[in-house]
Amino acid sequence: MASAETEETFGASAEVDPEEEAFENPDVENLIRRWRNEKYAPEVLPFDQALIENMSEVLDFVTETLEEERVEGQQDPHDPDFCLRSLDLERMRYILRDYLRIRLWKLTQWPQHYLQPTNQTLLSTAERTFLKDFWDNKKLFFENRLLLALPAASQNLEDTNDLLDMVRRPDIEKHVYVRIRSDLGKIDIPPSMTQESAGTQQPLVLSEGSTYLLRYCLVKEFLTEPQHDGKVELI
Repeated sequence: MASAETEETFGASAEVDPEEEAFENPDVENLIRRWRNEKYAPEVLPFDQALIENMSEVLDFVTETLEEERVEGQQDPHDPDFCLRSLDLERMRYILRDYLRIRLWKLTQWPQHYLQPTNQTLLSTAERTFLKDFWDNKKLFFENRLLLALPAASQNLEDTNDLLDMVRRPDIEKHVYVRIRSDLGKIDIPPSMTQESAGTQQPLVLSEGSTYLLRYCLVKEFLTEPQHDGKVELI
């Protein structure tokens, strides 16, 4: 009984009744897609709290079920079906952990940027706490090691002098590979990205099902705004 429940959780069953359609958990595909997007995007993407909580519960349930089968002797540890389910569990567990690790890495690279109120909405509650503690400790280190020895006018880490911003930010001009999964309509190209005059400049039209090498800023809205969720994916 436990084995069948585990298989249904991930959407894979060794023996499926031909008359019954196999259950497929959509959260699995969504997590893999968000992991890939986060991995290849130059900035932190919006955090999907519901998805992460659901997948965490699924992984905990599958882990407990497999452990019960092993302890109670209901399943041979060397049985191919048991091994495949265990392997699939480890695969999804790795994807979830790596997704969270990538986000934390980005926060440590540009902490001041993501401490700004407009960017705090991208983060989970735990990430906000981590980021604040990380920057407080790093700032204290800078003060004790360097800043206190400088003139007071040079101690601020967030100054903007002569259009030079001291806050490090992600490079949204970076090129990424984008697969188009749905119709995006026409995308306007900023004048700075083309040599054509404003009057002759043509909008960008991307074909569904095709893959392109583009600047991230051109497709940013399709990865950060909820109404466009799933229309594109980074690869």
